[in-house]
Amino acid sequence: MNDILVLTKRNIKIYLRDKAAVFFSFLSIIILLALYFLFLKNAYITDELADLLAKNEIEFITNSLMISGVLVINTLTLSLGNLGNIINDFSRRKLDGFLIAPIKRYKIIVSYYLSSLFITATLTLFMWFLSAILIGIQTSIWYSFNQVMMVSLYVILFTFISTAFMIFLTTFINSVNTFGAITGVFGTIIGFISGIYMPIYVLPKFIQNITSLVPFTHMTIVLRRQLLDPKLASLETTLPQELIAIYKEIFGIQPMKIFNLNLHFWWILLITSVIAVLLLIWATFRLAVKIKK
Repeated sequence: MNDILVLTKRNIKIYLRDKAAVFFSFLSIIILLALYFLFLKNAYITDELADLLAKNEIEFITNSLMISGVLVINTLTLSLGNLGNIINDFSRRKLDGFLIAPIKRYKIIVSYYLSSLFITATLTLFMWFLSAILIGIQTSIWYSFNQVMMVSLYVILFTFISTAFMIFLTTFINSVNTFGAITGVFGTIIGFISGIYMPIYVLPKFIQNITSLVPFTHMTIVLRRQLLDPKLASLETTLPQELIAIYKEIFGIQPMKIFNLNLHFWWILLITSVIAVLLLIWATFRLAVKIKK
């Protein structure tokens, strides 16, 4: 256990010292924020809703939609970014020294996963807490304690899933240059496919079908529901249900069917978690084979 902790600390320190790796980990977030403030912010607000709500309420809704997407993208790009340690260690043969020492291979692999999990969860939670405070100061509308805690728990769970997916992806990358190229565009691609960069309802039907298969789409939906359901509930006393349903579709908080199947989010989460565990096990075997070489 001590070996795993030492290796985990080593991986964390290496990542934080590499300023370029940290920057590219946040590149998709920078792109998302730029797109949001330049183009996407007004796509969610209709003229009717603008007439019904005060300016601070509109800001609260749009900021909540933004931060939900940012948190999901964060769990992906940060975990992928700091897993670059794997590529560097293989390409520079840094693992040779560990293999001489009596350290089991699985400990090296577990340390990569744990360091990525720790870095991603810590930075994403920090971003969430900071965003919640800034949104509260800006709009004078504060998330409840229950909302803050539930979103935090979701972030930790989503980080576990995303990191498992990303370490599996990393096992197919053999060069630093390839890793850099994938890191630069991966978050952006997932952002479009998952309906984070634009409302899902404006996408063609066949794209929506693809979107429904991506687990990160459902992660974004559940975070948006957690952040906006209380606000929409307060509108139900003054607006007809048909209009509320339309706004839920615009905001992207309606549960998505998977090829016309209505699956509760908890089933989707369970299936995704099982897939994540299987991918993590598969990634462990793939990395073990690479280390032997």
